[in-house]
Amino acid sequence: MSKDYSFKSIYLPLLIGSMIMMVGCGDPIIEIEESNAYHWQKNMNEVEFEKLKNDMSYIEVVKAAGGAGKKIKNNEYRWNDEILMTQAYIVKFKDDKLVDKEIIAVKGHSKR
Repeated sequence: MSKDYSFKSIYLPLLIGSMIMMVGCGDPIIEIEESNAYHWQKNMNEVEFEKLKNDMSYIEVVKAAGGAGKKIKNNEYRWNDEILMTQAYIVKFKDDKLVDKEIIAVKGHSKR
């Protein structure tokens, strides 16, 4: 076995694996959420909600909120309120552009 062959058989897969990991770790949503000081900051608040304007892209809304919304329907996402457990925010997109937003009341599911 030649020295050149063992170099290729060991280091080439390591190099390719490292490159794949570097590309996979570049998710902008994860970077936005990890930049928050607290985990609850990935939710939205009323001030952030008021900053949302029509024609914003999904990633722009994620940046404004500090985290990704939960997909509830096709092109429709929900963010829970950071403080109030009784409201949430629904944001609707068409062709990756914000077209509608609303505040909804959230009812509890107490089993008492």
